[in-house]
Amino acid sequence: MPFNRFGNDILTTMTTRDEAGLHSPPDYIPADLLAQATPLQLERGERLFSEGEPVRNLYFVQSGELKAVRVQADGTQTVMIRAHAGDYFAESAMAVERYICHAMAVRKTRLLAFPAAAFRQALMDDGHFSLAFSLGMAAHARRQCSRQERLRLKRARDRILHLLVCEGGPEGVIEWPTSLAEMAEELGLEAETLYRTLSELEREGILARDRRRLQLLDKAPGQS
Repeated sequence: MPFNRFGNDILTTMTTRDEAGLHSPPDYIPADLLAQATPLQLERGERLFSEGEPVRNLYFVQSGELKAVRVQADGTQTVMIRAHAGDYFAESAMAVERYICHAMAVRKTRLLAFPAAAFRQALMDDGHFSLAFSLGMAAHARRQCSRQERLRLKRARDRILHLLVCEGGPEGVIEWPTSLAEMAEELGLEAETLYRTLSELEREGILARDRRRLQLLDKAPGQS
């Protein structure tokens, strides 16, 4: 199986799948906190919360995918964060009173909603839980920093190669879980630009593509 850092970092390795294929929450979560979690299910495009709403919950994604977006003045949406199975979502609930983005399901998604106040109290009371959660957040922050660095690159091909190098693991492989149109949004590109650039990289022998599976075959010109 190819390594894929999307949803496969420190946090995810502390989770398992149940018989239904859902990611179980990490075993370091205190039992009394876990008992307060509420299961939720969202359909594709369904909103979880809106910008400005009072913070009530922090979430753990069991299956599917969520994204946090901000709407710009011209109506366009900017994706701020994505969360996949095995990830937490809306961690900023620990530090703010109101949600700072809109959140919605990219595809059918099942998740657990933890009361933010109870989660915060458990972090203060349980040192083991606090440390384990902090390690997971450190890995998540690395992904988000890499994402912001990628969006600053001007050329479409550089963004694609950055994604493969940084998130594709030792084999340089990414199996994108949703449509390539969603990948284009993640990369800050028009869908047509992504398709065209992928075709160019294929012709140049730099990557191989099998539907939504991308594999880096060689280093881009000028990379050491």
